[in-house]
Amino acid sequence: MNNEDNVQQGVDDGSLAFLRIPRDENSRSLIGDEIKQSKIVNTSFWVFKFLEDIPTRFSKQKGTAGQTLVQIRPSKDSPESESQKFFTGSAEILYVLKEIQKRDAFPRKVTLRSNGNRFYFE
Repeated sequence: MNNEDNVQQGVDDGSLAFLRIPRDENSRSLIGDEIKQSKIVNTSFWVFKFLEDIPTRFSKQKGTAGQTLVQIRPSKDSPESESQKFFTGSAEILYVLKEIQKRDAFPRKVTLRSNGNRFYFE
């Protein structure tokens, strides 16, 4: 029997998984491998979460509070283990994300587009 079997059967095997500690909702990070925004232009994916004003070296150079961190997955039913994340300084993307949040409409399928240095969702 492996650790996962023990956890499912309620046997405390001493592992961290057994405790099923929920993710800290106040955490300023998101699960997933980081990908560059420019690498996913003209692709469609599902947006699951975002965090505003995350300090980065780019935001410090520009003198802004921070960038937006966006968590994405290839499909609506993808497990969290398939998550990726990217940083964006796009005010247009942040506006759309806030509107989706207001409507309590995550996850949402989008296509990332760019026009020069301008990034936006369709």
